[in-house]
Amino acid sequence: MTRRGFLLGAISAGASRAAARPDLGFHLTDVTGAAGIDFHHNSGAFGAKYLPETMGPGCAFLDYDGDGWLDILIVNGMDWPGHKRAPKGPRSTMCLYRNNRNGTFTDVTERAGLAVEMYGMGVAIADYNNDGFPDILVTAVGQNRLFQNTGRGHFLDVTEKAG
Repeated sequence: MTRRGFLLGAISAGASRAAARPDLGFHLTDVTGAAGIDFHHNSGAFGAKYLPETMGPGCAFLDYDGDGWLDILIVNGMDWPGHKRAPKGPRSTMCLYRNNRNGTFTDVTERAGLAVEMYGMGVAIADYNNDGFPDILVTAVGQNRLFQNTGRGHFLDVTEKAG
């Protein structure tokens, strides 16, 4: 059997399996843009194929403002040092989206004090200082960062203070 014959056979077998899928009674629709989520992950990839470039961004659902509705935090990477793709382009920061309670979200990253550029990988939410407000720990390439929720819609970087 030739490589071409093998590939053509595999493609036709896959197509016949796809045609035989049962109707599940529902379909999914991408409403990301309509919901106000405009996030673009920056892996920093430039050709060296570093391991962090192969991983997606971290994400957390939290009620940062205490209104009873889950908000969305998406962690972002950044360009590697010495390999900036667009020196005058937008900064690569995490994004905090406030739930508008109607199926849409508003980007409040700047207002919340979270427009910090770092090569973030993951995120954990906990009330580290027991004040009743969810705080944010971002794991990153390099220094992990701890952000304390002030309870007034703003976060403070307390990484150094917390040790």
